[in-house]
Amino acid sequence: MKMKLHYNRRGFSLTEMIVVLAILAVLITILLAALSRAREYARVATCLSNLHQLSLAALSYAQHNRGALPSDYQLPGGYWYKEITPYDNNIAANAICPDAATPSNGVGSATTAWGPENPAGPFGWLQGATASYGLNNFVNPGSSIPGISSFTSVSLSGNQTFSGTIASAGSITGGGNLTVYGNLQAGGTINTHGHVYISGTQTPNMPSQQPPSVATIYQNIENTDNPLPVSGSTRVINFNNNPYQIINGDLATSGQIQIIGSGTLLVSGDIDISGWFPANGLGTANINLVCLGNINFSGQVNINGGIYAGGGLSLRGRYNLSGVMVSDGAFDDSGRGTYVQSPPPSFDPRAGGRSITEAQPLFGDCIWVDGSPTATDAVPTNLTLGDQTLNANDQMGRFCIDRHLGQINVSFTDGSAHTVPLAQLWQLNWSGNFRAKTVVVP
Repeated sequence: MKMKLHYNRRGFSLTEMIVVLAILAVLITILLAALSRAREYARVATCLSNLHQLSLAALSYAQHNRGALPSDYQLPGGYWYKEITPYDNNIAANAICPDAATPSNGVGSATTAWGPENPAGPFGWLQGATASYGLNNFVNPGSSIPGISSFTSVSLSGNQTFSGTIASAGSITGGGNLTVYGNLQAGGTINTHGHVYISGTQTPNMPSQQPPSVATIYQNIENTDNPLPVSGSTRVINFNNNPYQIINGDLATSGQIQIIGSGTLLVSGDIDISGWFPANGLGTANINLVCLGNINFSGQVNINGGIYAGGGLSLRGRYNLSGVMVSDGAFDDSGRGTYVQSPPPSFDPRAGGRSITEAQPLFGDCIWVDGSPTATDAVPTNLTLGDQTLNANDQMGRFCIDRHLGQINVSFTDGSAHTVPLAQLWQLNWSGNFRAKTVVVP
């Protein structure tokens, strides 16, 4: 008798199939999320590497430029991207975050890079560049101190372009055809009219804007550096024998003055130059001027160095200046020219006010080329867009964007780079005047 074998051919029930598929869907979702997060971490790592390279390039730039870090804007047609290019042989790639690689043709966002801008537009000085990062404006050359300082008032009424901070213990008045790539700081009022563009912040009623005492600086140099009296014609200043020279009296000429070598010239009286300084064809004079009286330039002046007036300082001609300017009286500029702030000379008591080894933000994920964050800046309402208006008085919004899972990457002046949660941006040492603040970022 044969036995009959019975096979149970029962398959999965519909319910079981649904459960299995649901489990598989959950596992696939978890796996995809993990892969997506892993890819994002890889992009974050690439971004950190980019910022580290930019910081190293900026520090190399500083070593070749008297300790001055790159700037947000310099003439002619330059800014940090252009300035560090010689120190980064892969700048085009290092300036792009993989999470914001698509150009926006304008202001960027959390997911797009800024630029390229129309060369014929107001931001033509960006020269068609594209980047995902912005510079902390407060690390600009000498940014911990003003480039131009006055004890009483600052009046700008000519045709000028300034790159640096302008400060007055009294008032600041700007008119004419004025462009300032920097900040205005006044112990009193700030009034601007006419064709005026200010890229940075405008802070009236700001205390402690007094410049250093020029008389004290003069006396210190005279007592410690043994300046050599200028003999013969004051149309020739020769620093080859001594880097410190002194004129006991006034320096006044309508002719051309020849500067040989570089150094510091002390003048016990007034300075009144209506000719070329230095002589036509000699380029730019590397000279510091420290004058107990008034300084008046009404000719063509090309100086790289500090200009210190114990009285008023007046620019009425054409000029091309780089350095710092201090007036213990009024600063009056009705001339035509360009000025670029650079670190003060060593005899200035403010010199060395910023160390490039301090852990200060240098570059960060950003929707624009630069920014000057302050503790009072508000959290942007849209963390994908940031502050698209580029409001000069609310610049944390350029950095506070949701680029890396509620965080951005920031590099520092010590060469390091870190991922920073958005709320922690208000805890960083952006500037010497920055006071940490607790904020909530939704």
